Amino acid sequence: MKRVWTVHVPGYRPFSMVLMEGPQDKAGAQREAKLIWPACEVKS
Repeated sequence: MKRVWTVHVPGYRPFSMVLMEGPQDKAGAQREAKLIWPACEVKS
């Protein structure tokens, strides 16, 4: 199941992050995104 999240990183325009597998809830998506962009906020 694919899930698309909007990632907000200070200094950049919001962009989409697609998770093909793994965490499907917001908390899990936030953890995954922070591995790459530590200062980000994830929104659905």
